[in-house]
Amino acid sequence: MRYQATITLLASLSLGALAQTQIGQTCVSSDVCYKLNIPEATAQSGSGDIYLSLSAPTTYTWVGLGIGSSMTNSDMFIMYTDGNGNVTLSPRYSSGESQPQYDGDLDVELLSGSGVANSVMTANFRCGKCARSGSTSFSSSSGQWVHGRKSGAALDSTDVKARISQHDAADSFTWSYSNAVGGSSTNPFMATDTVVSGTTPVSSGSDDTSMRSNIILVHGIFASLAFIVFFPIGAIIIRLGKFNNNVMIHVSTQIFSWLLFIAASGLGLYYGITGDEMNEAHPIIGIVLIAMMFIQPIAGWLHHRKFLRTGQRSAISYGHIWTGRTAIILGMINGGLGLELAGTETRYVIAYSVVAGVIGLAYLVAIVYGEIARSRRTSVAGSQHEKIHPSPERSPVSA
Repeated sequence: MRYQATITLLASLSLGALAQTQIGQTCVSSDVCYKLNIPEATAQSGSGDIYLSLSAPTTYTWVGLGIGSSMTNSDMFIMYTDGNGNVTLSPRYSSGESQPQYDGDLDVELLSGSGVANSVMTANFRCGKCARSGSTSFSSSSGQWVHGRKSGAALDSTDVKARISQHDAADSFTWSYSNAVGGSSTNPFMATDTVVSGTTPVSSGSDDTSMRSNIILVHGIFASLAFIVFFPIGAIIIRLGKFNNNVMIHVSTQIFSWLLFIAASGLGLYYGITGDEMNEAHPIIGIVLIAMMFIQPIAGWLHHRKFLRTGQRSAISYGHIWTGRTAIILGMINGGLGLELAGTETRYVIAYSVVAGVIGLAYLVAIVYGEIARSRRTSVAGSQHEKIHPSPERSPVSA
């Protein structure tokens, strides 16, 4: 009898625990926390409704949580203020380090208890298709998740497709499901039988994130200086420069630009390879540019050397000239793609576009003017049966 009573008591306690609404909490910093509830039915089948909660101060522009071990192919949930005392929950799909895009196929429902109170924004929601990517099974003991956030002014937007700036803190973590399974409440965060089990705060990986942020920042600055400042200016000088030593100034400017680009390329390759982000348009075009720019110094040297002897362009001359022209225009365009990939703020994208547009137009005008001027000189020289012999200080040919 005692044995049966003991078994009955244990079974009763077990059933009670299973019926109880359990919430697992993970805090990635002292003020940013995520909560998870996996109903019994979902835990048994591995898929179904789960319940999530995001909580953070309004000093963050946005806060996000995603399913998976990295941002690549990750379903994400982005929270930001809506400007009306509530929050906007934006379900998105992330293909990499680019800005996650709104995904209306994700079955999410914002629940009561969400909003902004005491300068803290909270989003409680149900997700019905959170296992669709196959990156996790809620019948497992744990799963891989990613998180990110951006400090700054409140976004204050009701648009679920609002543009967000690149995160300044992000990392991945393993979320134990053992203390998140239990109950069948339609809003576990407001249930009366809820038990919240906290976990050890997860490291935000701020050092690694800071390093990667600095790497991509320097990459962008160096590449932008190369393609929207020094490369086109060096090419304009050789076209329009009417002063001594313009060839040497052109060569010096292009070598400096080339060194900037090589440094930017090294940083970009490191960032893309270590972050598994080399399948985007920006790094692919970047690799094409690396190949083009590696042949430019040699082609330029052969071009100028032969031109000084003959006064005429050769096949290597046209190859050098048109490779340079194509690379400069392509580099300007790729810079814009890089800003989009990084989710850069609109004001910086506008500033880049304006500078690139002005310099690009000046570069194209210089090309047209230089070709017309060269054609006229060649025509005059031909009519007088003279051959053009430019000195090293005066060359009409663009690099």
